[in-house]
Amino acid sequence: MRPTSRLALWACLVIAQGCRSHHEPPPAPPPTPPTATARPLHLAKPEAIEFEFGRPQATACNCFKRDASAQDGGACATPRFGTYLLALTWAPTFCRTHPDKEECEHLEGTFGATHLTIHGLWPQFNDEEARELNCTYPAFCGGLCECQGSNAPSKCFPDPATIPHAMGTYGPGFITDNYFLANHEWPKHGSCTGMDARTYFQSTIDALLSLPGDQGTPAALTDNVGGSVALENLRAAFGQRDSVAFSCDPKCNLLEIGVCFSVDDQLRPSAPMTCPTNVTSGASNNCVGNGSQPRCPMVKIQAAVPFDSGGGGGGPSSTCGQPGQGPACTNDQLCQNQGWVRCARSGCCTTVPKR
Repeated sequence: MRPTSRLALWACLVIAQGCRSHHEPPPAPPPTPPTATARPLHLAKPEAIEFEFGRPQATACNCFKRDASAQDGGACATPRFGTYLLALTWAPTFCRTHPDKEECEHLEGTFGATHLTIHGLWPQFNDEEARELNCTYPAFCGGLCECQGSNAPSKCFPDPATIPHAMGTYGPGFITDNYFLANHEWPKHGSCTGMDARTYFQSTIDALLSLPGDQGTPAALTDNVGGSVALENLRAAFGQRDSVAFSCDPKCNLLEIGVCFSVDDQLRPSAPMTCPTNVTSGASNNCVGNGSQPRCPMVKIQAAVPFDSGGGGGGPSSTCGQPGQGPACTNDQLCQNQGWVRCARSGCCTTVPKR
């Protein structure tokens, strides 16, 4: 072959290669990294991720139907809500009827002995939404009503790593008793907020700390521990009187305080707002009652009772039988013989393992 022909052939091959390279499809993009979830990796399955971020079909209206086989959908199929209810506990009253709770065993001298602590942050329908949907709040969103009850699968529970360290102070029930409150509040309420677990827990703390007083507890409470305070003074202590609900026991001892918050564009609690009537007319506001005169014009602010180190073997308690408690006991063996885990310091059998 002549040199000129060889040169021409080489040029054609170069051109052909260039054209072929030009028209070839671009290389495939790198694999998409796994979707980030707040759950441990072994629980990050499609159904768990779907539950994490919620679906708009399952709410309290579905989960609480008498017919357990009822399908998602219907008038109540929406997790949209107009209010948050921040539920705060007065631990000295709570612990008198729940002495076997780990957070109650050494309450005296702790933050919770003189300050409000977190029970939960609950999405709540406003009055218009409640009338339209025929229920007052969404719960167990994401299509997993199976998260109700004691046999809930592990995918219902948040990764403990998502619970802020500060929750040990502001919401000890979320940390103690094997993360009891976290495992309850997240699937029931947090799953309907549109937030991931970490953001939900932190937003709950932020809402508490935004309230007046020392770390969310007004002086009307901290200055009257062991005494009583007028209900109207308690209302005024929170700034916006109609944004607060008060729950008392039959003897007018303060049990819980609920504060209503508006919802911002990121579905987080924003600022105190007027509570819907489904809050003010219910058990969350029973210190007030429904009459023209409050049921408890003076509210008692109980002090923490001293810890009895003789429980759990130092003599059975006469208060056993409260929710979560078994019969009276003096040692672990008595409880284990009846199907319980151990004898708590309260002198009552419990299913809560000792940590």
